[in-house]
Amino acid sequence: MITIRKLKTLKPGTLRRKTAVLLQAFETDLIKGRAVDRLYLKEFLGLTVDAFVNEERVSESARGIRNVLGDLSGQELLRELNALRHRILSVLGSEPADWDLSVDHPPVSRDEHPRLLNSDLRTEAGVYLDDLRSPFNVGSIFRTSEAFGVSKIFLSDDCPPPDHPRSLRSSMGCTELVPWRRSGLLEAAADKIVFALEVGGTPIEKFEFPERGLAIIGSEELGISPEARKAAEKSAGLVSIPVHGLKGSINVSVAFGIMMQRWSETLNLH
Repeated sequence: MITIRKLKTLKPGTLRRKTAVLLQAFETDLIKGRAVDRLYLKEFLGLTVDAFVNEERVSESARGIRNVLGDLSGQELLRELNALRHRILSVLGSEPADWDLSVDHPPVSRDEHPRLLNSDLRTEAGVYLDDLRSPFNVGSIFRTSEAFGVSKIFLSDDCPPPDHPRSLRSSMGCTELVPWRRSGLLEAAADKIVFALEVGGTPIEKFEFPERGLAIIGSEELGISPEARKAAEKSAGLVSIPVHGLKGSINVSVAFGIMMQRWSETLNLH
């Protein structure tokens, strides 16, 4: 950690940028359960007040944390420092992109993960990603799949890889926890009950989810392919999420989360 004396020698612009970097380091320590040097932090917050004296929201926030620093729990301090850092980033014109907001977690081994050792907590619910284009959405779907016990994810050839940097960020490590492989639809759907999440289908509250099967999730722009529609209509059909806004649609990974909650509810996983 850079010394307070060194920080005082930095040019104003450099010091302002450095505050955001150091705040993130404090947050990382708190997230990982490490103690932070609160005496150092108190002096650092004093420098932050001076560095952003003309930005009222930032300076007041830094001053407020400094005044109650001794009374804050680790979690309270984490949230306060996080809010301060994002105010500083806003002032600096460096707001993070969506995929920068995930926290880096240490890798998790399937062999050591207690949830995965209990096979009763995993289902025979499979997912087929039919030409999704966004690595962010792919990673997000992996994260949701892990949460609801999806047994396997199949990706069409045109889906971004799960090890794409943006997929890894949004998956929060779940690409290492949920089995997956590239596959054509016919192979993935063989001997399975198949349904697809798509507009124009049975409303989700009326749809009869199978006890086991394969859910097809279509591309962000075009929805499911004709091949996928045909496979679903020959099997369990299409399920839709009723929406009432002018846009008439929601993000595919969000829609997937809604669908998985409903599917898992019918499987009595809660």
